[in-house]
Amino acid sequence: MLPITACTASTVDIFKTVVTLPVVLQLEIILMSETHWKLLNILCSENETAYALIVLNQPLVDCASGIFNTLWDKASFKAATDGATNHLFDMGSPVGRLRPDIIAGDFDSVRKDVLEWYKQQGVEIVCTPDQDNTDFTKCLKIVLEKFQKKKLDCIIAFGAFGGRLDHMFANIDTLYRANQWAPNTPVYLMDNHNISCLLQKGCHHLDVGSSHEGDSCGLIPVSEPCDCVTTTGLKWNLYKGRLKFGELISTSNTWSGENLVTVETDKPLLWTMNIKHSLTE
Repeated sequence: MLPITACTASTVDIFKTVVTLPVVLQLEIILMSETHWKLLNILCSENETAYALIVLNQPLVDCASGIFNTLWDKASFKAATDGATNHLFDMGSPVGRLRPDIIAGDFDSVRKDVLEWYKQQGVEIVCTPDQDNTDFTKCLKIVLEKFQKKKLDCIIAFGAFGGRLDHMFANIDTLYRANQWAPNTPVYLMDNHNISCLLQKGCHHLDVGSSHEGDSCGLIPVSEPCDCVTTTGLKWNLYKGRLKFGELISTSNTWSGENLVTVETDKPLLWTMNIKHSLTE
């Protein structure tokens, strides 16, 4: 390193510029690395979050709980993947049938009569024959393209868990891909019992005081080890801990009684928590 007396005028000027930034601007730079999550506020009656709902190919059972119906009624945009269309069709009578704004997929799962009925109702049908990506991945890309100019607060994929294990991991893989396409649009994986999101490198503040949270949560290092994870607000917290499959992962954790959980991580980390089965509990 050059001694300070050897610094050029331009170097000194740059140095002065860096260290004399206004306090407000310095604070804004610090806050850029922090993300605030209010995952289950979407279920609150007064919530005004603008979100798109993507329905995945899982049976829409237990909908009497109100969770799916609440999400559907409040969604700004509704999409269904291939086989999910059958489940929407089977939920009600022709008069009360749920109609998405768009149906997308390679159509190897949806029944022909079902697809034809939705065509007659004026629902947009988009065929995506690409076999290198899942129907969820392709549908998510379409939704993101439609909302390039109109900002969404988040995108919710409902029916992401249950059924085949490989499908569940494929959905989690799409969660990782989504961050590459739209890093400023959170994507949630959800069903009647769970909600998950991907925490990128940085500090995260998670609101767990909406009254819809269940009693368990987890931090899963799916893609790679997380070497430095610090948490607060959990019953079993970490301080600069390492999370890695085969060593330690945080499952069956719970809250310490506070309404806020903080997670600081050096690598992408999957956050998951369970939901009260009924909105009236």
